Amino acid sequence: MSESADRTSPELPSFCKSLFGGVLDVETIFPFPRPSPADAEALEAYLEDLRRFLDAKVDGDAFDREGAIPEGVLEGLSERGVFGLYVPRAYDGLGFSQVDAAEVLAEIAGRDGGLAVVVGSHLSIGIRGILLYGTEAQKRRWLPQCARGDTLAAFALTEPGHGSDAAHIESRAEHDGGAWRLDGHKIWIGNADRAGVITVFAQTPVQHDGGTVDRVTAFVLEGHQDGIEIGRTWSVEKLGVRSSTQAELFFRDVVVPDDQVLDRPGEGFAVAMNVLNGGRLGAAAFAVGGLRRMRVEAVAFASGRRQFGRPIAEFDLIREKLARIEVDTYVAEAMVRLTARLVDRGDVDYSLESAICKVFVSEAAWRAADDAVQIAGGRGYMNDRPFERFLRDTRVLPIFEGTNEILRVFIALGGMEKLAEYLEGVGRALRDPLRELGVVTEFAFHRIADTIGSPEAGVEVAEPLHGCLEELERFTRILHGGAERLIRTYRDEVVERQLHLARLADMAIDLYGVAAAIARAQAEIEAEGEAAAAADVDIVRRFCFAARRRLEVNRALLEENDDERIRAIAERTLVRYRGALA
Repeated sequence: MSESADRTSPELPSFCKSLFGGVLDVETIFPFPRPSPADAEALEAYLEDLRRFLDAKVDGDAFDREGAIPEGVLEGLSERGVFGLYVPRAYDGLGFSQVDAAEVLAEIAGRDGGLAVVVGSHLSIGIRGILLYGTEAQKRRWLPQCARGDTLAAFALTEPGHGSDAAHIESRAEHDGGAWRLDGHKIWIGNADRAGVITVFAQTPVQHDGGTVDRVTAFVLEGHQDGIEIGRTWSVEKLGVRSSTQAELFFRDVVVPDDQVLDRPGEGFAVAMNVLNGGRLGAAAFAVGGLRRMRVEAVAFASGRRQFGRPIAEFDLIREKLARIEVDTYVAEAMVRLTARLVDRGDVDYSLESAICKVFVSEAAWRAADDAVQIAGGRGYMNDRPFERFLRDTRVLPIFEGTNEILRVFIALGGMEKLAEYLEGVGRALRDPLRELGVVTEFAFHRIADTIGSPEAGVEVAEPLHGCLEELERFTRILHGGAERLIRTYRDEVVERQLHLARLADMAIDLYGVAAAIARAQAEIEAEGEAAAAADVDIVRRFCFAARRRLEVNRALLEENDDERIRAIAERTLVRYRGALA
């Protein structure tokens, strides 16, 4: 794996950011990644061994009831290198690509959501900061033990009063004679009750423009350090993913030597955001695993359940649900694989792509879980079938790694970053949306499409995909026009227009989904021929048809909507019922 800590620099190309500028940067995503025969064979051999182990040792229903994962399961995953999937071999990892690692994570998630959360908390965010920002000494100190599974890793950012607001956390560290003294309180931290390596974020004083200001700094702590106290832990108390644990952490005058600072003092916000970019992709990979499992279970039930003298799978309203699960799974797989390839490349900004994957795939998994329960009817509501657990486990996905509401704002403002160099005074606010939400000054807008590219794809696809490619080009123009109108209309209030920002984000999500699906189907056509890829083409055209309807609605709502009425109703509701439960 090759990753760069500064990959979210605006100088790096980004397919999704270019969309907001009216540009289809297809060279970033074409051709779709396909493994060589040797690589595919090696991955399949690894997955076959993993599946045999999971079949023998993982009972998701039992894990859910007991709120625990037997240690033998974690040991078995350690033996198979799961906790160091994409850690370089030099640090005792397997050295997998992100593309291959995503397949492994999906396989685990298809068995138990809680087990997926344990692995993801360790792998997708727990060790990623060390991989991205650690010195050679820090990597050699912490990565081997984490990669071997000798200890679990945790990522301690969230605080009781701040949630996703990473820039305003209250934990604090002061430098005192060659070391830092850390005090703070974190909550909902995965693996915290048994982690031996913990990435922690705290406010620290740093010098800036001749004065002292507070900035977030990242530290790597070891679980045995004095002053670390584990508070409440949660497992079965949660709606789902009950076999995982989340915990409170208290830091009481913890002495942190300088060699446990990750990157530089004051740079912790960038560390956190770049780690979460990878974490969102990991969450999307897990959601793909859930989608695949729900597809299999829904098909099995619909095929075996008879009503009115025939299997319910023969009824169109059931088939519609099965088709939706299949289409969403295909597009989700394409988006995750494409984004994982961007991470592996190491020369692109994948921050929007990972956020888009997380939003789309988490919501697709939730739709699939809901559809699967409905297909199963009353049996789906009972806990002797897997459907209700799928529903409970899936519900956390739109919350993890930044709620989907926050991410929609991030996607829209992050997309406008591509325009930032043409917007006087607005650049910083759009480049750093979570920190600067609500901070936008006067600007002068300049069109950029004629300057940096074209909405024409400039790529050849098979004839059955021509219509979808044309739609992709047309709606890229529309997204750019909508972003321009928003900025012109609302000027310094643009970041407060969250309903509009969500519409832009949803348009970008659909565009990336269409692009990924076209790229995947085109690769299949080139490899197997049009006849063999006919099913892929049907899926792409179905998704394109549905996306077009959503895009048309969002375009219309950018121009005419009842947003003020929504705000008025919400305000009256708040006034009327605030304090009703006091």
